[in-house]
Amino acid sequence: MELMKSDNIVPDRQPRQEEIMQQQKQQEEEEERRFHVLAVDDSVIDRKLLEKLLKAFSCQVTCLESGEKALEYLGLLHNSATAASSSQSQQHQGLKVNLIMTDFSMPGTSGYDLLKRVKGSYWKDVPVVVMSSENVPSRISMCLEGGAEEFMLKPLQLSDVHKIQARILKSLPQS
Repeated sequence: MELMKSDNIVPDRQPRQEEIMQQQKQQEEEEERRFHVLAVDDSVIDRKLLEKLLKAFSCQVTCLESGEKALEYLGLLHNSATAASSSQSQQHQGLKVNLIMTDFSMPGTSGYDLLKRVKGSYWKDVPVVVMSSENVPSRISMCLEGGAEEFMLKPLQLSDVHKIQARILKSLPQS
């Protein structure tokens, strides 16, 4: 009789494990549907602030500390030929990025360099927002003419992120 009782307990545990696996799958699917922002800034403080602001809008955020790391993440680090571009495109098909936000002044690959590489690749339709703590009109014009969706002055505030998200969401195709 005691054996039967323990047998009855095991089947009860099985559905719980299945429920947990199903919940994990639902969480992963929900994560995939969230607005994904690639945040690039060499300043730890600015990166953390940007991440906090974006997460306040329930964005999925990937933070990187350099333009090189962003190019690597996007599969564009050694992209010099169209053939390489198409093979890398196939390699990164599963990667989803809805918005790139980058600092303008970074050592190595600047935010402007990142913008130009993104706009010259298969990521060209992803909006790029360039940020800077310096209000230099020629820099702002250069970025906007180079394909930036927006140029924002740092430090960013919650209202800035709201403005960006509302504008970007309007331009996204509805699925």
